[in-house]
Amino acid sequence: MRNYIKNVAIHAKGNYDLLARLLYEKACVPEYTCNDRYICYGEKMYPSCLYELKKPPFVLFYEGDISLLDKSMVGIVGSRLPNDYGISMTKKLVGHLKCHHVIVSGVAKGIDTIAHETAMSHNTIGVLGCGLDIVYPPQNHTLIQSIKKHQLLLSEYPQGTQPKKHHFPFRNRIIAALSSDIYVMAANVRSGTMTTVNEALALNRNVICLPYQFDDPYGKGCNQLIEEGAEILTPSHFL
Repeated sequence: MRNYIKNVAIHAKGNYDLLARLLYEKACVPEYTCNDRYICYGEKMYPSCLYELKKPPFVLFYEGDISLLDKSMVGIVGSRLPNDYGISMTKKLVGHLKCHHVIVSGVAKGIDTIAHETAMSHNTIGVLGCGLDIVYPPQNHTLIQSIKKHQLLLSEYPQGTQPKKHHFPFRNRIIAALSSDIYVMAANVRSGTMTTVNEALALNRNVICLPYQFDDPYGKGCNQLIEEGAEILTPSHFL
């Protein structure tokens, strides 16, 4: 069954609904070679938290230390273009959290990159919106290679799957499910960060937001979430 799920996933080329339909129909698909290691839905190593999702990944391709999935994980999310305040506070927060938790994020520019880089001395997990062999964003080549070698890189997309716009909000459900808490460090009102927050709320995860001055455009999403009842990031979170 494990090999069959892998073959169907590669055949579906990252199309979740097609993958689900082919599995349901027990469709015949070709045998595909796979250079990545992978875990499948239902296996012992499959993270139990992912079963909470309405659309759990059927397969997770990975490179790195899969045992990190057994540790306490928190998510750090935010804008691709944060201001100095968001950058500074992300470094401080991750510098504290990494001593007790694995830092999960999406390897994007901005807050994601800062979170991963700050956590590299301990543990971090990157969740991609493309195949593990695709370097995206290109400027994060060194970071991605370092995560593969020393940490853990995950993707539900098989090798060769190029990044597509809709992959990233869909990928965010995995970040939310893996994390006991989601820290929002910078966000616009309409952004990919908000899709992660919505997934986290649907899963009953804690959402903690960095507060901004009321007229700061870099934190409008954070302030709106706080106004709607999200927990405020305070000095007590650093104790």
